[in-house]
Amino acid sequence: MNNGEMKMSKSLHNSIGPTETSALRSKLETFDDVLPYVGDYGRYQRWLLLALLPYGTIYAFLYFSQFFITIIPVEYWCRVEELMDSNFTQEDRIKIAIPPSNVYPYYDQCHRKDINFTELLKSGKDLRSLEFQTNKTVKCTRWEYNFTQIPYPSIGTELDWVCDREYLVSSAQAIFFCGSIVGGLLTGWIADHKGRIPALVFCNGISFISSIATASANSFWTFSLCRFLTGMAFDNCINIPLIIVLEYIGISKRTLVVNITFGVYFAVASTILPWIAYYISNWRYFTYISAIPLLSFIITPWILPESARWYVSNGKPDKVVEKLRRIARINGRKLDPRIYDTFVSNLEASDRRRETVTMFDLFKSPRLAKNTVLLILIWCFIVLSFDGHIYSLKLIQSSVFVSFSIACATEIPAALLLTLLLDRWGRRLCGFLTLIMTCFFSIAELILHSIVAKLAMSVMSRFCLNMAANIGLQYAAELLPTPVRSQGVSLIHTFGILTHSLAPYVIDARTIWEGFSMLIIGMVSFIGAVCVLFLPESVGRSLPQTIKQGEEFGKDQSFWLIPCQEKSHFDKHRHYNSCER
Repeated sequence: MNNGEMKMSKSLHNSIGPTETSALRSKLETFDDVLPYVGDYGRYQRWLLLALLPYGTIYAFLYFSQFFITIIPVEYWCRVEELMDSNFTQEDRIKIAIPPSNVYPYYDQCHRKDINFTELLKSGKDLRSLEFQTNKTVKCTRWEYNFTQIPYPSIGTELDWVCDREYLVSSAQAIFFCGSIVGGLLTGWIADHKGRIPALVFCNGISFISSIATASANSFWTFSLCRFLTGMAFDNCINIPLIIVLEYIGISKRTLVVNITFGVYFAVASTILPWIAYYISNWRYFTYISAIPLLSFIITPWILPESARWYVSNGKPDKVVEKLRRIARINGRKLDPRIYDTFVSNLEASDRRRETVTMFDLFKSPRLAKNTVLLILIWCFIVLSFDGHIYSLKLIQSSVFVSFSIACATEIPAALLLTLLLDRWGRRLCGFLTLIMTCFFSIAELILHSIVAKLAMSVMSRFCLNMAANIGLQYAAELLPTPVRSQGVSLIHTFGILTHSLAPYVIDARTIWEGFSMLIIGMVSFIGAVCVLFLPESVGRSLPQTIKQGEEFGKDQSFWLIPCQEKSHFDKHRHYNSCER
């Protein structure tokens, strides 16, 4: 112990009597209790906030990169080999060989005229001046593409995933998300038995190797295998580091951490991603570039600490104390060593009396079960609407790179607006408004015919869904009781990942009717908005610490409760943030 610590110890010893010592002991029961002593938002925490940058980028790149790897231009038509070697333009070949249609792009994309073009070319006639009227058509076997707006061939165009093979684009995306489910199970086991950092290194390392291997894919199955393995890091790549950082940062600053991660890191990365694809103009090189952030798995053990709660749950209080001493040193704090001793003894005592609960306890009491089911449904509806609007951008007759960037850029103002409104208007009202407005904008996009108007409605829907997603994440963390909070959130995310895999097929529903996809998104958003109204309000309330508290949470609330109208009541409960998230 150095001189400074000895002086601090003597000072505390002289100033703290038996009563104060007992009070101190009662205040040092959890890691969140002791963190303010070593500094809960100092230099150490600011470094951790910066350390989230590569993981926010990884999440954005994993989420959206396959969109640009498999993207197919809106305009494509049968490739007629006999006409390719002649001096015909694209417009000539379409006019000569492709049957016309009444809908955009005003020609049949899956059939060509059943004409012997070889014989016609041998006749020496100018095919441009001839009218080929025939009702006989044959299916395409190969296609041509208009690369005006999308300036590169993707794997989807190289392997002709169009017409009756169009489902392969959606299937490959679904397989990617299935990889996330398997990755979650494997990573979860490693995280529980070996630690959060080894789990993060494992999933990001596998994803990096398979992402690089994606560039060598030359068939649907080799591509799908690579994307399945790449998907093992999806969700885990951001959930693990985000949870770790939240553990080491003061509870009052945790909203800031989430908003920085998603409203800045994720937003900026997803906004620039389409332009990386655009300027590289090669899907294989693009996979290499988008894999670069995953290289952070090499330095992860040096830029992120191990989870303090993992140390606690695995009976390693000495590691927790070692970490606390390091935080205190970096933050320039000096404190009495007895604080560490008191904390460790409290940990050991709480470990002996800790109640064992499982995820199934969420469904053993009626109100808690209802809230859990509603949270799952709402999150699935948000995911389905969110992904649906992402994939629908390629259907709008505009530059998908511009529209995608604009839609992603709405993350930043959405995060700022939500920060201003969420604690004033409450989770329930904000959740309802964002989803009902998504419904309104989705239906408007379905009805309107102007390309600019459709794009505007799509961007506004994305703006609302950005807020709805952040509300959904925070709502789950606040309504579920502490003993099963992590398990409950994981359950909700598992259902969300299953919904991710279904979302591409919603866009494929346009083959039934052009507006069917947007109608589904609008209906899903409406149902989600209604479901939110049946959840209790959590703003200004102490979070449930036990299963019983989770069951009784919100029983005293009126259905018409709006926090800003009951400010005095919520001011009374202003210290709800002191509870563990």
